[in-house]
Amino acid sequence: MEIKPMTASERFRNYLSGKPVDRVPVIEWAPWWHLTVNHWLEEGLPREHAGYLELQSYYGLDRCHQTNITCKKAGLPEPPGFGLGIMEDEEDYERDILPHLFPDPETILSDDYFRFLEDCRDRSDTLNFFTVEGFFWYPRTLFGIENHLYSFYDEPELSKRMCEEYADWLVKLFHAIFSRFRFDFMSFAEDMSYNGGPMISKELFDEFLAPFYRKVIPVIHSYGIPVYIDSDGDITMAVDWYASVGADGMFPLERQAGVDVSTYLDKQPQMTFLGHFDKMCMKFGEEAMRAEFERILPSMIRGKVIPSVDHQTPPDVSMDNYRIYVRLLKEYANKVHHETGGILPCPVYAE
Repeated sequence: MEIKPMTASERFRNYLSGKPVDRVPVIEWAPWWHLTVNHWLEEGLPREHAGYLELQSYYGLDRCHQTNITCKKAGLPEPPGFGLGIMEDEEDYERDILPHLFPDPETILSDDYFRFLEDCRDRSDTLNFFTVEGFFWYPRTLFGIENHLYSFYDEPELSKRMCEEYADWLVKLFHAIFSRFRFDFMSFAEDMSYNGGPMISKELFDEFLAPFYRKVIPVIHSYGIPVYIDSDGDITMAVDWYASVGADGMFPLERQAGVDVSTYLDKQPQMTFLGHFDKMCMKFGEEAMRAEFERILPSMIRGKVIPSVDHQTPPDVSMDNYRIYVRLLKEYANKVHHETGGILPCPVYAE
């Protein structure tokens, strides 16, 4: 089947909707680690190409631009160290935290920034996605990692209040932003799993996270925008939980956590998955990278997987090896088209 060349946005949306595509999207969703960029600068990367979007163009990828929004205003106290909190109880929340949360959604992005987004959309090679903190990530940044896990038992009503107020703000934010610009997809930063699985039980998920996702995801879908969950670690159990609240996909599917995307396709065939290419093999050259693409190819042919580095490219990957990776990524993106005739089965997100 002959399919005319598509813009990055058309390709991505058709892929998610089970419509014909000219090839699989070729993207890197995560900005490169600064140590990796510094290594490439030492190898001769021109500094003018070292920016977020510029580096994607330099390597010939479909560009992927992220708009990241926080509910936190200037003046919010800084945590005293990594993973530590800035509050312990409701008194702290009301006195020290709440006055520095929830900026006016109508003014959070400037007119100039909306014009920049329009300029990005006018390019044929650029996707736009939108990111906010998820309902596990958000309270963790305020309680701190350890106290957040205790909060489900020690401060359950406060935990629910915080997420309820955050959800109400998100609904206003989504209406304000999405009524002016339609993103290709959005993501919730969550990181709710580690290499041994989810950090909480399904019972806690159902009580403390699910109600708020069920409140906000339909609002996002009303604007025709698919929803991804960004969670590191082993998501084998969590993928079912997030599917139950309406998520359309997940990333990055880290191989070091032992995940297998083919299992997720069996469990949740309506979802799509981004990432899963084992970043640890990239330093070993073409043979190792080709073997990794061959591992993923059967899942790609099922129409559900957009291969991408399964988090940020490590600094031990040379520019030459990254060029090989991109060449192979394009080769296998086109191979899927040849195998399927450009028609990929089972819509993931139907508009």
